[in-house]
Amino acid sequence: MKTHSPASLYPFLSREGEMGNLIPSIDWSINPLGPIDTWPQSLRTTLSIMLGSPLPMLLFWGPERICFCNETYHLELGHSSNYPAVTGEPGPTAWPLLWTETNLVIDQTVSSGKPVRIENKLLAIHRKGELVDSYWTFSYSPVIGELAEPGGILITCLETTGIPQSIGPMDITQEQLQFALKASELGTWVLDPVQNIVHWDMRCQELYGFPNDNQVAYADVLNHIHPDDRQEVEESVRRVLAPGSKDRYDSKFRTIAATDNKLRWLRCQGKAYFNDQNVAYRFAGTAQDITDQVLAQENLKRTEEQARLAVDSAGAGTFFVDLATDTIVYSSTLSTIFTGSEQANLTRDVLINYILPQDRPIRDKAYEKAALTGKLQYEARTVWNDGSIHWLKVMGTYLNDASGKALSFAGIAQDISVEVEARLEQQQFTSLVEGSPEYMSIFRLDGPVLYVNPYGLELLGLTRDGITSRQMSDFFTVEDWKIVQQQQIPVAMAQKQWEGIQHYRHFQTGERIPLDIKRFIIDDPSTGEPYAIVATGRDLRPTLAARKELEESEAALQKANKRLEMALNAGRLGSYELDLGSGLMQCTLQCRANFGLPADALFNFPDLLDVILPDDRQRVLEAIDEAIMTTNTYNAEYRINWPDGSIHWIRASGQGTYDETGTPLKMVGITMDITTQRMAQQELERQVKEHTQELRTTNHELIRTNHELEQFAYIASHDLQEPLRKIQSFAGLLLDNRHDDELFTLYLNKVTKSAQRMSALIKAVLNYSRLSKTDEQLALIDLNQIIRNVLVDFELLIEEKKAVIQCGNLPVIEGIPLQMHQLFTNLISNALKFSEILPVIVIQANILTPIEVVEQLNLYPTSTYVHLMVQDNGIGFEQEYADRVFTIFQRLNNAKNYSGTGIGLALCRKIVSNHGGIITAESEPGQGAIFHIYLPEKQPVGQFSAGYSL
Repeated sequence: MKTHSPASLYPFLSREGEMGNLIPSIDWSINPLGPIDTWPQSLRTTLSIMLGSPLPMLLFWGPERICFCNETYHLELGHSSNYPAVTGEPGPTAWPLLWTETNLVIDQTVSSGKPVRIENKLLAIHRKGELVDSYWTFSYSPVIGELAEPGGILITCLETTGIPQSIGPMDITQEQLQFALKASELGTWVLDPVQNIVHWDMRCQELYGFPNDNQVAYADVLNHIHPDDRQEVEESVRRVLAPGSKDRYDSKFRTIAATDNKLRWLRCQGKAYFNDQNVAYRFAGTAQDITDQVLAQENLKRTEEQARLAVDSAGAGTFFVDLATDTIVYSSTLSTIFTGSEQANLTRDVLINYILPQDRPIRDKAYEKAALTGKLQYEARTVWNDGSIHWLKVMGTYLNDASGKALSFAGIAQDISVEVEARLEQQQFTSLVEGSPEYMSIFRLDGPVLYVNPYGLELLGLTRDGITSRQMSDFFTVEDWKIVQQQQIPVAMAQKQWEGIQHYRHFQTGERIPLDIKRFIIDDPSTGEPYAIVATGRDLRPTLAARKELEESEAALQKANKRLEMALNAGRLGSYELDLGSGLMQCTLQCRANFGLPADALFNFPDLLDVILPDDRQRVLEAIDEAIMTTNTYNAEYRINWPDGSIHWIRASGQGTYDETGTPLKMVGITMDITTQRMAQQELERQVKEHTQELRTTNHELIRTNHELEQFAYIASHDLQEPLRKIQSFAGLLLDNRHDDELFTLYLNKVTKSAQRMSALIKAVLNYSRLSKTDEQLALIDLNQIIRNVLVDFELLIEEKKAVIQCGNLPVIEGIPLQMHQLFTNLISNALKFSEILPVIVIQANILTPIEVVEQLNLYPTSTYVHLMVQDNGIGFEQEYADRVFTIFQRLNNAKNYSGTGIGLALCRKIVSNHGGIITAESEPGQGAIFHIYLPEKQPVGQFSAGYSL
C-alpha cells in the first residue's frame, strides 16, 4: 500500500530534508497561525523558497513573529539539534538571548519597508564540538502579505569569516600576517605605476587564472577583467593614482580566468603611495573572492522578487497610505483594478470616486470597523473608465507606532468579478435546485445520501436531519432496490446516465410513488473516477390521475357526441371539420343540405368560397383568419347561391385546433340555414324604419305646432291686446265727450285707426297660419318669372323711390308658386321700405357643390341646393339681431317711421322652412342687409303631404 509523507500533502513543503515533514507534523490548530490550509499564499511561497535555498535562512511571520528556519541554517550555525524546538514558536521564546537585538532590526525593517543589512557580525558558534568565532552578514527583508503590508521578515545569512577583522595589536609578525591572509583566503598585489607591472602572490594568481606568474603586465590583468566592468576598474585606478589623491581603492568586478575562463567576482581594496612630488610610485592592496557572497545576494534578491511576485501572481494590487498626509502610493495593478487602466498620480479621493456610489457606505462601515480592530476588509463595485462595472475586494491593516497611534495604512485589492459572478451563479443554481418543483438527490456510489432538495424531502416524508444516516437502498422497497441495484445503476455507470420510471418509497406511509427519473453519474475531479449519482424526477401521480380522468372524459365525450349529433339533426344544424392545411372538409348530411347539396356531394373549402356571394366572400375569409390568429371563436353570417339559383343566408361558427407549437391544424364548427329568420328580420326592420320615420315626422310637426302656439299666445297676449286697449279707452272718451264735436271726431279717428291696426294684425296672423297648410300642389317654378311678377306689383313704389333692381339669371326649382311669390314680395318690400337713400336691390343665384352643402349648411347632400342672395342698401341692423328679425312681430325700428306689422320676415322663414331650406341674414347699421336663401332644386317625396318643416 502506497503511503504519503506529511509534506506530500502540501506541495510548497515538498523539499528534500526533514524540515518539510516537520512543519505539517506540528499541531497548528492551537498556534496563532492556524491550520496550514488557512495559511496565506505569501507565507506558502516564502516557505517554499526558503526550504529550497542553499543559504541559511530564518523567517519570522505575523505579529507574534512565529519562527521558521531551513536546515541549512542549523547546519551552518551549529544548531541542528535545536531546530524542532524553535519551529512554530514565537521569536521571544525561540531566541530568548538574541531576541532584544534581533527584534530591534525587525521593527526597523517593518517600519521602513526596506531591507536592512548587518555586515560582519561576530558570532560564537559550535563547530566540530568546539565554540569558535565567526563573522556573518545578515539581510533582513520584508515579505509583503495579502494586505499589502509586511506579513513577515525573511533573514538571509551569509558567512564573512574570511574578511580580516581588527582582533589584536598592530605589531603582529609577518608570519602572523601571512597566516591571517591565508586563513582569510585574501590575495595581495602591488602595482608599479611606472612600469605598469603587477606583482602578486599565489592567491591572486589563482584568482586571476595566471598560475606560476608572480608578476604580469597591468594590461594583461585588465584584459582578463569582464568587458562590462573593465572601464569602471580603469577609471577607479586612475582616480586613486591621480597626483595628491587621498581616495582609497575599493572595487567589485568580475574576472575571467586566463586558464579555464572561470568567472569570479572579486573585491579589491588598496592604497596608493606618493613621493614628494605627489607622484604615485606604489599601489598595493588585497583581492578577495566574493563570488559566493554575490551569488547569495542575487539569490536573496530573487527571493525577495519571488515574494513580491507572489502578490502579483494572485492578481492583487498593493497600496500604502500615509495617514499624516493622506497620500497614497500604489502599484499599477491596483490602478487597473480600480479604473480599468494603469494611471499614475491618482489621489485617494479619486480612487474612492471610482467606487459605485451605492457601495461607498459599505466601504465607510468597513473603515469604521477597521479603526477599532486594525483590520480592513470589504467588497464593492467600481465603474471603470469604459463604463463597465467590476467587483473588487480590499484588505488592509493599520500600522501603529509604539504608543498605538496609527501612522499608515497598507493593503491589497483584488479583482473578484469572476469570483462574484461564480458566486452569483452558484447562488442562482442553489436557488434553482432548492426551489425546484421536482425531486433532486445526490448519492455516493457506495450508498450514503449526500443531498435531497426540499421538494424531495416533502415528497418522501423526510426531514433534513433525517437523511444524514440514510443509504440509497432506504429510498426503495426491497423489490424496487433490486431493480435499481442490478439493472439501472450498471446501465448508468456504462452510459453515464439512465432514464425511466422508478418507484420511490414514502418514509412515513410506505406508499410507492412513481417518478419519471433521470440519473447522471458525476466523476471525482481529482481522480476522474465515478464518485456519485445524481437523480432528478417528476412525480407522475398527477399525470397518471389526469390520464385516467382523460380516459373517463373521452368515454363521456363519445356519449355526449352521440347526443349532440341527435340534437344537431333535430335543430337542422350541420357540422363540419375543415383541414386548414389541405382545405378538405368533412360535412354532415345536414351541413350539405344547408348549402342545397345532395347527400353524396363533394364539398370542400374552395367549393364553399365559390358559392358565397362575392360581396360577402372577403368578409368571411377575414373572419376565419382573425379567429385562427386570436384563437377566438369564428362567427359569420353570409349569403350563398344554391344550385337552383336561389339565395340563402347561412350562419356559421367554428373553433380552431392547434398543435403543441401553436400551429393551427383544423377548424370544427356548425352551420345553419337562417334564410327564413333573415327575411323576417328584414321585414321587421323595414316596418320599424317606417314607423320610426312616421314618429320622427310627427314629433317634428308637434314641435313646430307647439312653437306656433307659443307665438300665437304671445300675439294674443301682447300685439292684439294693444289696439284693443286703445279702442276701449277711446270708446270711453267718446262717451264722455260726445257733445264736443272736435274731440269726438279726434277720438273716433283713433278708434278707427286702432281697429284697422287690429284688423291688419289678425290678417297677418291668418296668412302666417295658412302657411302650415300645404294643400297647394308642387310645381316647377321659374324664379325669374316670380321676380318679374313681384316687380310689377311694386311698379309704382319703385318709380316713386327711383329704386334700382339688379337681377341675375335665376334657376328653376320645385316648390309652391304662391309661397315663392310671398317670399320675394316680403324681401323686396322690406328693401324698398327700409331705405333712406335711392334703393338698390341686387338678386343673384348659384348652385352649391356637395362639399359646400356640407360645409355651409351642415346638411347631408342628398339633393342639389340653390343659393339665392337678396341684397339691399337700406338702414341695416346689428348682426346680433340677425336671428331675431325672423321672429313674428319682432321689430327693430320705430313703427311711426316705418309701417308694417313685423311679420314679413317670419313669413319668409316659414316659407323657406316649408320648402326644406334655410334662410339667414347678415347686416351692419347703415350698410344694408344681405338675405341668403338655400333651397333644394327638388323637393323630397312626401315632404309637403306630411306637413314636414325644418
